[in-house]
Amino acid sequence: MLNFALAVLAGFALGTPAVPLGLSSLPPPVALVAVLLGAAGCLLSAVFAAGWLRTRWLLRRSKRRPVTAGPPPENRRDRRNRLDGPTGRRARRLVNRYGVIGFGIIGPALFGTWGSAMLGTALGLPRWRLIGWLMAGVTLWCTVMLLASEAVIDAFGLR
Repeated sequence: MLNFALAVLAGFALGTPAVPLGLSSLPPPVALVAVLLGAAGCLLSAVFAAGWLRTRWLLRRSKRRPVTAGPPPENRRDRRNRLDGPTGRRARRLVNRYGVIGFGIIGPALFGTWGSAMLGTALGLPRWRLIGWLMAGVTLWCTVMLLASEAVIDAFGLR
């Protein structure tokens, strides 16, 4: 029971890379379930926390912004968007090309579990669609990691 709880905690903290840690002390299907439970907790907490922070930030910015007779805010280039960095550009390009489904499937491999949940929320993707597709992506990548880890364990006779 302690090993299962540790695998869930590792899944929460690390996401997909926690599968080999779970395999070290649990049978493969149990390790997969434990890591997926932890990753689900990670996704839910990250999406809801980031959504709450995003809402507070947007409210704060709307109260601070003075009403001027200048150009509309979308034409102003004096404020830099926080998602203009390389990771934000890559995430936005991924969302524009493949949508929420592609971001949910590919995001955990590119940005990690926490990163993809935070980026998806920051990009303003629909919350429950994001959670569902990120969970599908995490399940896919955890299964791939499980099969790869089992193949390495069998190839080198580590068990």
